[in-house]
Amino acid sequence: MKSPIRFLMDKNVGDSVFRIAPEREKEFSTTLTNFDLIYSNERPWKFCANPKTREVFASRGAVELIWCASMAHLLFYEKLIQGKRFDKPTTIDPQSDPLVRNALELLRWALNCQLTGDNLDDWPSKMPKPVETPTQGSYEEYANELCLVSCAFLLHHELAHIRNHHIPGVGGDWSLSQEKEADIAAAEWMLDGIEKTDPKFVKRMLGIVQALLLTTAFGLYAGNLGGKNHPFSYDRLSSLVSRFLGYSSHDTKAFAFAVLALHFKNSKRHLIKTQFSDFAEALEAVCDQLANEMQTKIKAAGHD
Repeated sequence: MKSPIRFLMDKNVGDSVFRIAPEREKEFSTTLTNFDLIYSNERPWKFCANPKTREVFASRGAVELIWCASMAHLLFYEKLIQGKRFDKPTTIDPQSDPLVRNALELLRWALNCQLTGDNLDDWPSKMPKPVETPTQGSYEEYANELCLVSCAFLLHHELAHIRNHHIPGVGGDWSLSQEKEADIAAAEWMLDGIEKTDPKFVKRMLGIVQALLLTTAFGLYAGNLGGKNHPFSYDRLSSLVSRFLGYSSHDTKAFAFAVLALHFKNSKRHLIKTQFSDFAEALEAVCDQLANEMQTKIKAAGHD
């Protein structure tokens, strides 16, 4: 594997399953045993499990995309969004900061690789990339951390399929129910018993939100937001945010709205509502708009 993501996949991605919640170490020997994590050196997205063989699969391209999104979303939020209010229409220019511009260009490349089925083992030159020993406090270090938390959530989602003896390929409402159950089980493993103000909670919730934001963003570009074998991606995001954060204001809600609004705009969509009392209301509004868009499509398809 030539991709610089190999530094994370070599050991850290697999270890993230255990490191994400070290306080649950005593449960590892009974709950997280007897499974194999299998990496594939292919670019198409793969995070899946075979409950019968107790195997979990992750592809190089999936981890690449998660890292690129982690870098781009962190920079975009910290440099252009954090600390701002959106109680009146506000213009944000992602091209105004060179670091943000480069990171978003890298994310565009990673998304395009998934959309086109590109299977090369390459990485754009002169662009941000994972390094084996990032400088402490650097954006590369932060991107590594966020990427690993997101990977931990996705891996725990797959492990939940195994622990709960889910049946793959069943389709329909049964499949949707299994996916929702796996989302909740993965998030509970990472968050249960931790106060919402605890930095550990914030970091873990940010990784969960990031994973579901990426699923939603990819669906916006690919024209597939779920609804058949998986719940609608925006609903997965809003459901977990509501379940673990309730109606309270929280930094991860601001992050979620800012990133989702960015991809909303880049996918040639426009927010109907542009003024919000807080980020919680803003996130709810964009998810509601996507829900209405999907309902319109479903009704139109029913009349064809």
